[in-house]
Amino acid sequence: MKTVDLRNEQCSLSEVLKLAKSEAVLIRSTGGEDFLLEPADTFDKEVASLGSSERLTSFLAERSKESGDLPLSEVRQKRGI
Repeated sequence: MKTVDLRNEQCSLSEVLKLAKSEAVLIRSTGGEDFLLEPADTFDKEVASLGSSERLTSFLAERSKESGDLPLSEVRQKRGI
């Protein structure tokens, strides 16, 4: 992993992106905050897209309200045990 410390060196965005093509880049801002830059694969893009999906968020909120618990006696009855 390459580190670019903007407190000690000046780099253009295109230079940092060029570095990130071959390996992850840890960018330390002038304020001392750390950021990680690496190429996004298809999965990363899908996760970002789904994370901002209002439809998925409301679906998950509804699902989380379901208890999902069944008493053992009900399971036995359904299975004929």
